[in-house]
Amino acid sequence: MLLPGPQNEAKAVDDVMRFIVGTDLILFALVIGAMLLFVFKYNKKRHPKAVSIHGNVPLEIIWTVIPVLLVLYMFYIGWKGYIQTRIVPKNAMTVKVTARQWNWQFQYENGKQADTLYLPQGQPIKFLMTSLDVIHGFFLPDFREKQDVLPDRVTYLVLYPENLGNFELTCSKYCGLHHALMYTRVIVEPPDKFLAWVNSGVKDTLALPDSSQVKTERAGL
Repeated sequence: MLLPGPQNEAKAVDDVMRFIVGTDLILFALVIGAMLLFVFKYNKKRHPKAVSIHGNVPLEIIWTVIPVLLVLYMFYIGWKGYIQTRIVPKNAMTVKVTARQWNWQFQYENGKQADTLYLPQGQPIKFLMTSLDVIHGFFLPDFREKQDVLPDRVTYLVLYPENLGNFELTCSKYCGLHHALMYTRVIVEPPDKFLAWVNSGVKDTLALPDSSQVKTERAGL
């Protein structure tokens, strides 16, 4: 059973997973059932002389068309969830992510830096990510989101943190001796509490705007 994720896009990933697993179980049952049927129905006692079958056009069409339709549908529902991580809303807050062996560093729009990822609830986030050494993987299991972080290249990911909480961020690529220790926390806070934190210790001219000045707009397909 999949635990509910802290954003609606997590449900899209869960739906794809449930559909694929459910389809696999049904096909597995059909194949095993047909195999057992043929073993008992066409055994040597009932059919001492084997009869060759040279083809069945309707059956061949069925077992070609149905798998194609299933794969296309899997692609479609998977694409619907994936595209939400690529469309950047106009009001998205940018967070720069720097990965190195073996830690994460986050920089906010006003210059604030931290090694723990703090996010405001309900605010779309655009992560701009790069690595200082090897390939890392920006993996948020609770959000069902993952993106490669590459040296000498900037990749991006869009996140919609809709539920408050304390979540895990880890590296999904084996990146060296202490790979298992490359993790940190993602803390989703109410907007006012987040603004108090992110604006602390920075100049007033660089302070991020109050949440009342920002309207959350979700990008649609």
